[in-house]
Amino acid sequence: MKRGPKPDLPTERIARGTLSRSAAPSVNLYEPNAMPAQPDWLTAEGEEVWMDDIGRVTASRMATEKDSTQFANYCNLQGAINKAWRQGECPPVAALTEARRMAEQFGIFGAKSRLQGGAAEDGKSKNPFSRNGHR
Repeated sequence: MKRGPKPDLPTERIARGTLSRSAAPSVNLYEPNAMPAQPDWLTAEGEEVWMDDIGRVTASRMATEKDSTQFANYCNLQGAINKAWRQGECPPVAALTEARRMAEQFGIFGAKSRLQGGAAEDGKSKNPFSRNGHR
């Protein structure tokens, strides 16, 4: 049995005027290396953390435009922790733990933030299996 013709691209169907609304692609396009966009729902403390950490996150390329919401959540959480410390209160341990995890995810601190190229200093790979297949 022979296969049918390949479907036309949506751009070709738009040009012909035959693209139906139900067949229109509904894909959000992101610029691959764009900076995260600051949302309008950040708290005042979250905006403070955003301004402090956005440079580190974009310099390490650990967050892009599609990570904006998660990075904003981190900023609000860290801002609430900072506010609690300033008021002389101890923030919940769960909040401290989650903020640490999120900061490591974005490369702000932790093991990922200390990686420098990933190769050992003597020029050899740190991978113990890198010689597999090579004698």
